[in-house]
Amino acid sequence: MPSYPPREMSEAERRRRAAARARRKKEIRRNRIIFAILCLALLALIVFGMVKLVGLFTKDKDSSSGSTSSSTSISVSGDSTSEPASGSESGSTSSPESGSASTSEPASATGTAATTGGGGADWLLTLVNNNVKLPDGWEDTLETKVADSSTGKELATVAADAFINMKNAAAAEGVDLMLCSGYRSVEYQQSLFDAEKQKWLDKGNSEEEAYNQAKTVVAVPGYSEHNSGLAADIVTPKHQNLDEAFGKTDAAKWLFEHAPEYGFILRYPENKQAITGIIYEPWHYRYVGVENAKAITASGLCLEEYLDENLQKA
Repeated sequence: MPSYPPREMSEAERRRRAAARARRKKEIRRNRIIFAILCLALLALIVFGMVKLVGLFTKDKDSSSGSTSSSTSISVSGDSTSEPASGSESGSTSSPESGSASTSEPASATGTAATTGGGGADWLLTLVNNNVKLPDGWEDTLETKVADSSTGKELATVAADAFINMKNAAAAEGVDLMLCSGYRSVEYQQSLFDAEKQKWLDKGNSEEEAYNQAKTVVAVPGYSEHNSGLAADIVTPKHQNLDEAFGKTDAAKWLFEHAPEYGFILRYPENKQAITGIIYEPWHYRYVGVENAKAITASGLCLEEYLDENLQKA
């Protein structure tokens, strides 16, 4: 078979083939880049979807636990930045504006029977609760002093003096009282509330949702009796938990019998939650003055009922 010498390519042919190879290489590189981008986009979508699913699950779980929580056992060893959950004095069982989920706050009760004790001028009967705000300017004239040197906790001066006398009287009978929480400024209360609210914002809640969740854990500033300087959480060194079990201690029994003699009332008695909005708290006492304390205790009424009754008589 005859052999033929290879045909020599012209310069134009070589250039055309070289250009074709370059185009193929360029297309291959482009396709690889597009494929890599698509893979990364798909991976990003998968990761984003998983994060959203986990976030939704966590949000639902947190919302459920936050709205139904009603813990009543709180350690009081040291100062904590958290407060009792919904249903306790530091929390709230309802929105400040009844029936509303708005983030707006209820108006101050200044000038009403709630703040004047049924038409009188007795500031010691000023009402502060989940729906009634501390009167404006209260802290401007409030004077406080250390009521318990063992904890450094303060109360309004008149309440602090009364607590010191009560503590000494109890000690003389072998009962050791300890003030674990007293006056908290509205500013400090605000810092606690803001910190709790931020936790819910960080979980993806809206401003309104975060506000409503926060107030189930920390009282809205100005709506806690502790802001008045007249509220005292009293325990004993052997039982420093704020729980119903404290009510069975010798300290609680002594307080129940003798606290009115020093101007203190059990602020949240049993079977009064429907009125006070607060669960039974055998540790939470409120200074109202000796005469008022004896009258309220003898009546069997809680402070809200007593003030309403006085208003009707006025």
